[in-house]
Amino acid sequence: MTDLNQLISSAVEASGADASINSKLTEILKKELNGYVNLELLKTKLEVLYNFEKNYLELVKEYKEEIKFASTLQEDLRKERSKFFSETLKEVSGTLSESQVDGEVASKWLTELVDSYTKSLDLSSSLIEEHTLDTIGKIRSEAKLNKPTITVSDS
Repeated sequence: MTDLNQLISSAVEASGADASINSKLTEILKKELNGYVNLELLKTKLEVLYNFEKNYLELVKEYKEEIKFASTLQEDLRKERSKFFSETLKEVSGTLSESQVDGEVASKWLTELVDSYTKSLDLSSSLIEEHTLDTIGKIRSEAKLNKPTITVSDS
């Protein structure tokens, strides 16, 4: 911006007008050009932001199926966990009671079933989370490859 100010001052002085006119003319030109330069910088920044968002939207579109798949897996796992504790466990407990299995044995068996099933669901959850994080990592890597930058010319 200092170069612009010096350029304006030099141009106004070269006009040959008296000092008071030069001063006013310099001030007016600086305000006008300063606004223009700031507007151009703003346009450049907005263009970079637009390109950045556009790139991300294209990546999301490209990975849409993987994103849906990860979401579906997580939803299915939540449903399975909910169904196990709300329905399956009741059915197993009812079957054990109907079969006249000793209460202590049934309780121990149900506890082991819950522990085993919970571990299985936790493992599935970890695998789903890992897949989801891998997909996010791929999207981020590709986004970084096409990351736009702001370049301001010194001229």
